[in-house]
Amino acid sequence: MDPETVWRALASPHRRALLDLLRNGPCTTGQLAKELPELSRFAVMQHLSVLNSSGLVLFRREGRKRLNYANPVPLREIYERWVNKPASSAAEAALHLKRYSESSMEVAPTVDHENFRHIKIEAEVTIHAPREKVFAAMTTEYGRWWPHRYKADSTVTVDAKPGGYYHEHFKDGGGAVTGAILYIDPPHKLIGSGPSSLLRGFDSYQVQTFLDQGGDTLLQTTMEMWGNVPEDMEKMFREGRRHWMEVSLRNYLEKGIEYSPEAP
Repeated sequence: MDPETVWRALASPHRRALLDLLRNGPCTTGQLAKELPELSRFAVMQHLSVLNSSGLVLFRREGRKRLNYANPVPLREIYERWVNKPASSAAEAALHLKRYSESSMEVAPTVDHENFRHIKIEAEVTIHAPREKVFAAMTTEYGRWWPHRYKADSTVTVDAKPGGYYHEHFKDGGGAVTGAILYIDPPHKLIGSGPSSLLRGFDSYQVQTFLDQGGDTLLQTTMEMWGNVPEDMEKMFREGRRHWMEVSLRNYLEKGIEYSPEAP
């Protein structure tokens, strides 16, 4: 999204007021118009259209109602462009000090932080195996090596087709759906997503590209996560991605080492 479009959308105090109203959840246009009596319903619709064009508000139909959702991604992109981590830490400390000094309370009040985060994890590894074999390992042979399981003695499978699921089958008969295939083009590309319910309030999108390197395979992966992503969860995914690519998958394809629940 063009940052200039976002800045122009935020220039209006009415549009900023609409975003404030949408912070706590989606609203219909009628609900928003009631909260801004100084504006006509038509004016509210015009402002929402500008916010939608900038990507700051998303629309979704539910029956005859249109729900309006705040989309914090464009704001986060601007934040990440203009504010580096040291500056962010310094600004947060200054803001806490300001709130403390202006408060009549002995202890500064709790700050309600926005928890939305957008994270991108990229990695690549060269595997000494043709890409057809690497692609098969990521799909039909997935259960023979995949290391990350809810229960060590469970089995995992992939229904390798668009709309197919990544399943984990528990030994006692239970199980979980840990992802879904959105796009599959053997042996070139595989795109999937993760269910937000299992990921505790956030969603993920993964792209895996298989490039021929003269008989070897360059596996490139990109994973994006957005939502309320805790820092410890981000760390787990970063370390886990590196482990399954550089250790588990390579050991399976290059050394024939398969998953074992007894392995450390």
